Amino acid sequence: MAWYPRHLGLAALLTVAIASAASISGGQSSKGAAALDIALMGDQLRSEALHYKNLAKHWRPIPQGGPLQAGDKNERVLQLRKLLELYGDYRGQPGPVSSPQKDPMRFDSALQSALERFQRRHGLVPSGVAEGETLTALSVSPIERAEQMVRNAQRWDKLPSQKEGRYVLVNVPNYRLQLVEDGRIKLDMKTVVGKNSSRTPNLHTRITSVVFNPTWTVPRSILITELLPKARHNPAAMHRRGYRVIQYRGGKTSPITDESLQRAAGGHATMRQVSGPDNTLGKVKFVIPNKQAIFLHDTQAQSLFTEHHRAFSHGCVRLHQPEELAYNLLETQGWDRTRIAEAATGDEPLKVAIKPAPKLFIVYMTAWIDAEGRPQFRRDIYHRDK
Repeated sequence: MAWYPRHLGLAALLTVAIASAASISGGQSSKGAAALDIALMGDQLRSEALHYKNLAKHWRPIPQGGPLQAGDKNERVLQLRKLLELYGDYRGQPGPVSSPQKDPMRFDSALQSALERFQRRHGLVPSGVAEGETLTALSVSPIERAEQMVRNAQRWDKLPSQKEGRYVLVNVPNYRLQLVEDGRIKLDMKTVVGKNSSRTPNLHTRITSVVFNPTWTVPRSILITELLPKARHNPAAMHRRGYRVIQYRGGKTSPITDESLQRAAGGHATMRQVSGPDNTLGKVKFVIPNKQAIFLHDTQAQSLFTEHHRAFSHGCVRLHQPEELAYNLLETQGWDRTRIAEAATGDEPLKVAIKPAPKLFIVYMTAWIDAEGRPQFRRDIYHRDK
């Protein structure tokens, strides 16, 4: 049975009931489901924050100790059960009618299912074992969660309502991108975002074009800290990977030599990587006007998408399915998947304007309300909730 916040009005409840459980949550495919109603999200979070403040009267933390897992039997298991029941994750024994709990101190299958629900709501691996990050999340009081929801409500309030047309939403702490059309999710995929030392910024812009087989002009911060030392150490290897030195004035291209690297180090030139299978941006890049040189793009490091927490980039957003996004954005302009694949395997850059250019929102949301009216939380990777 779906569980709903106690303080939502009828209209809000109806909206919540039809929204997608995976609207910006991880793990499950949400294609075709209703997107979150941005206009209502702030009020929904504030309402649930009041409910959590009331829960604080009955909240007791689990005593410190080791992991808790199926088969364990002790007082800490009993406290875990009470805590998950308080939050609505524990729903009793499975079956048409919930049967009585035989031994509340034993870690049984019902408790494991409840813990997995809690883990999914908090962006954790649903292992069914209470350890590490899960014990840390369980130790956060309802008052702290209420404060987190209020902070995020203010962030949601700043987003313009999007009931019609199409837009792309990237939620950085959730490591996901969604393409939404007329309130329905058309595409949902994993992303890799900026690490803490090179954070992905909040952006409200548009995706104006797709570039197949892009080149990569290296930002100066990456040039100085990473590529110049590599080029000095092994210039031949950098040349084989397609790197060339490009003068700022006139755009003259030079091979990698001590002299050209000295010009780059002195601020008179940079490095550019030509199109090809080794290009850092992969086969597809999406141009988004902004002052921080941020792109959405493909990546050679596909293994990163198997990680649960994916903050590894220099600030740009890497996409798990860039060709699918290109297809969905260009489909109305006569592009099919075959044409997309052919363009992505060419030898030269090909830039295609997207008409009309969809809005893009790169946001930082660590809390929202899902389709069941349940609060979702994500790790504050950039420490913005403090």
